[in-house]
Amino acid sequence: MQKNLEKWYPITLGLFFTAFYCSLFWGKPLPSSLKDLFSAATTLSGIAIGFLAAAMSILFAISHTNVMKQIKNANKYTQLINYFMDAINWSFVLAFLSFIGLFFDIKNLGSWQWVAFGIWLFSLITSGLSAYRVIRVFAAILRTAN
Repeated sequence: MQKNLEKWYPITLGLFFTAFYCSLFWGKPLPSSLKDLFSAATTLSGIAIGFLAAAMSILFAISHTNVMKQIKNANKYTQLINYFMDAINWSFVLAFLSFIGLFFDIKNLGSWQWVAFGIWLFSLITSGLSAYRVIRVFAAILRTAN
């Protein structure tokens, strides 16, 4: 994938799909099962944080292999670590926003409820795409590691 596209597609697609969803459903009632969505997102983001941290530790464990030396020589190692940290950070943002959503009923925010839901939806999509980017890059590294 091109460098800029690979770097920015989680945020760009997150913004696009959030804007698209909100434009279709703006002014309509929010889903009735918001608490269930927030609960599931809190659990899922916690699992993602654990998975990404474990994958990062594997990356450090194989840091002396030929493949990792090639990645470091090509100056791609820092970029890979940044992708890991982006995914972990977005998962923390999603967990935080979902946790808040469990205790505050955003349906009581009036016209601001869609803004709050849009922010949460953006963090959900961006978190998922950031994790996917890491998994895709990490899988490519492991395939070449022998």
